[in-house]
Amino acid sequence: MIADLARRLDLVSDADIDRHLSEDDDDGLDDARILIVDDDATAACLMQRLLERDGFRRVASVGDGRQALAAMLEHPPEVVVLDVHMPHVDGFAMLREMLSGEERINAVTGVLAVSGDHSPASCRAMLCGGADDYLTRPFDGTEFALRVRRLAHVTRELRRTLRYVGVLESRIRDLTR
Repeated sequence: MIADLARRLDLVSDADIDRHLSEDDDDGLDDARILIVDDDATAACLMQRLLERDGFRRVASVGDGRQALAAMLEHPPEVVVLDVHMPHVDGFAMLREMLSGEERINAVTGVLAVSGDHSPASCRAMLCGGADDYLTRPFDGTEFALRVRRLAHVTRELRRTLRYVGVLESRIRDLTR
């Protein structure tokens, strides 16, 4: 829709539109950067293995929110699998930091919150706080991998759209000078 409007207004060439829309196509989702944040090393290892078995090749894990924030600034992931209840920086605080950090690093990140807490209040709090999805433990490994893959796809699409909007804004600024 945005591309059609840009074509009609003659803001960018068809070649520019095609170039920006073809970057990061879905064939490369196996290369999506996934960060698992969980203080339970066994759970983190299990989730990492499930994702690697599903074909993801760039999966990393850290044991607490402080390490996660540093890792995210260095290499912004497409998806963060975030444990809700952790010591030091819990999932709620981590989510707040991530959302403010997205503005600083200018990168959208999908968040799958995971928890053994089956309470609707915890789920609602994470989803209202900005998580994209919530999954309670124990969970089915295939469903877990599918949810991460879906979030990686959505994140890639959002990043691509934001880059394209930036190109359009730049072109409009150039035309209105």
